[in-house]
Amino acid sequence: MRTTVTEMGSLLLSSLLELTEPQEGILNIAFRITDEQGYPLLDLNDLQSVLVWLGENCTDVSLRYGNISVASIGAIQRRLMVLENQGATHLFGETALELSDLMQVDAQGRGHINILAADKLMASPRLYASFL
Repeated sequence: MRTTVTEMGSLLLSSLLELTEPQEGILNIAFRITDEQGYPLLDLNDLQSVLVWLGENCTDVSLRYGNISVASIGAIQRRLMVLENQGATHLFGETALELSDLMQVDAQGRGHINILAADKLMASPRLYASFL
């Protein structure tokens, strides 16, 4: 099962990363800029690249969206590294799970039961709770 960073959204991702309010604001700016420019945020590498770009262009971006601290960007990057170490690289990316994938019927119109084996995911409770 996979999802994209965009589908997870900045609010849920901020909670998952346990970000402070200023760090959450920077993450919101990253999502806003990628949305305005039409850039995809599929996986954690995409998000990290946007954060690097924000750090390099923080003066220009701050004029439009508010103060961006390079230290806060660094803190977000470190939290992303923790998430990666918990196996989140396998969670984020394409193709994202569609609910219709879980709702299938056979030739006689009987539904299938889908069971999620989440034993590895449960080893990371925060990631598991956010994903659900």
